[in-house]
Amino acid sequence: MQADRLTSSLDAVVQRLRSTRDLGETLTATVAGAVEAVTNAERAGITQVDSQGVITTQAPTDEQVGAIDRLQSEFAEGPCLDALALEHTVYIPDLAGETSRWPAFANRALALGAVSVLSFRLSSDSSPVTALNLYASAPFAFDAEDRLWGEVFASHAAIALAHATNNAGLSTALRSRDLIGQAKGMLMERFDITDRAAFTMLVESSQQTNLKLRDVARWLTGHQARDDP
Repeated sequence: MQADRLTSSLDAVVQRLRSTRDLGETLTATVAGAVEAVTNAERAGITQVDSQGVITTQAPTDEQVGAIDRLQSEFAEGPCLDALALEHTVYIPDLAGETSRWPAFANRALALGAVSVLSFRLSSDSSPVTALNLYASAPFAFDAEDRLWGEVFASHAAIALAHATNNAGLSTALRSRDLIGQAKGMLMERFDITDRAAFTMLVESSQQTNLKLRDVARWLTGHQARDDP
């Protein structure tokens, strides 16, 4: 009966997760769903590390989760970073026993209430790489069943997050295309030049200013709007 209840609960959580399309909503639904799916999880958050190694926390259940992530970023050590680097789930039953493994991080994290930790890597082939982290304030809080449900949920969350990230990238690309099109149109009208010549002007401006093409287009369209009567 317990397994049936958990299966039904997990199905409901996964359905809500799949129904989200916006990236921010998906991140929030992932964290909320993880706490619901894994019975003994008290708090959760998503850690992302971009191609420059910058660590950010997304949709934390509370400020302590963000503080724990900042410790991992500051000391470049911790369970989440291991999950990302080693590409597998990291389970820490009692962080007090990990002071030799993570000497700078462990004691500070324990003071923030992170005793039992579960970290699941959600993405592996894109930037930023992403991990889902669950925390409990008691040692050995996550039993085998918790870890199983966490793995199942994380696999669904990874798919939902990939779709939401792709959608966000497509939306950004479409907005950039429209913005560049507006900038080209303004240049064509002002200087009586062809579409190709206007695009060349934008590219050259991008190279000279070391700005992305869409940022040059954004500046140009904004500047023109301020100049218009």
